[in-house]
Amino acid sequence: MKSTQLNTDGKSMWRNSTEVKTVDEQKMTWRRRYGREEDIGPEVLGEEVRAAIKELKNNKAEGIDNIPAEMLKSLEEGAMKELIGICQDIYTSGVWPEDFLQSIIIPIKKKPNATACEDHRTISLLTHASKIMIRILAKRLQAKTEAIGGLGDDQFGFRKEMGTRDAIGTLRVLTERSCQNGQDVYICFVDYEKAFDRVDWRRLLHALRRMGIDWRDRRLIGNLYRGQKVRIRIDGEYSETGKVSRGVRQGCPLSPLLFNIYIEELVREAVEELEEGIKVGGRWIKALRFADDQAMMARSQKGLQIMMDRLNTISNEYGMKINIRKTKVMKISKREGSTSTVKIHIGAR
Repeated sequence: MKSTQLNTDGKSMWRNSTEVKTVDEQKMTWRRRYGREEDIGPEVLGEEVRAAIKELKNNKAEGIDNIPAEMLKSLEEGAMKELIGICQDIYTSGVWPEDFLQSIIIPIKKKPNATACEDHRTISLLTHASKIMIRILAKRLQAKTEAIGGLGDDQFGFRKEMGTRDAIGTLRVLTERSCQNGQDVYICFVDYEKAFDRVDWRRLLHALRRMGIDWRDRRLIGNLYRGQKVRIRIDGEYSETGKVSRGVRQGCPLSPLLFNIYIEELVREAVEELEEGIKVGGRWIKALRFADDQAMMARSQKGLQIMMDRLNTISNEYGMKINIRKTKVMKISKREGSTSTVKIHIGAR
């Protein structure tokens, strides 16, 4: 394993790690895969690097390089300029230092004497230095997404000044107004199994391209995901290095936004052309979402079944699996005697 330690004169071994692949090799790979030949994307500014370092949280466990966030924050000007240059090189070349791609997974028991995998939860430790570049990417991606309206108004998860109260309040207003107008509302509360671990990277990168995300940003995100490696740590002992083939990275500042973009693409493809949902001011409201939790809405049981059939089909294509046991259906009505059982079938069940 290559070390990424800063030494006393401010020089860094990270720069040597970026030479794992040549720039031309990276460009040719992306040209073959995406057909893009121009390097589109603004240069990384020193101010962006300094701001990202300030945002690092103190007293957090170190990653594989054992460099704490406090050390990065205390760098003098010479070392800071060196670090800024490294970030600029990473962005220009699209190649991540080897240590930046590695994470440590620590399993934590959910209950005493746990032995099965499902009886554990995990935390992931990333290098604080890698989070500098990742935070810069996250801010750029967030600004672009908000500017182009890349996320629908029905998504309340992982968004600034939005939360579960907003989603619940919106759902309540929609159902109350519908009932006032004599319209029943059928809702299916959809739950996905291990949603964050099932993201298909190829479809995610396609979604970023469709949104018009800069080529250099997409290249860097793609290389981050395809090159990532993990080691499991138990009682101070490390496992052999393993690879990850799908899912967003746990503990990564980019992950919430990338997941929102992925699920946005899924839902858009599933229900965009369906004339089902709750009509408000001439506009169809088909879903309310909080990250991976979503409420699909329709005016009738038949309409809801059509939506769920389509959602299930597209979800399978995206590698997502609806958790039938946790997915629930509700009918809201003011009509007297409207107590019939609502049944929605998902797949063959």
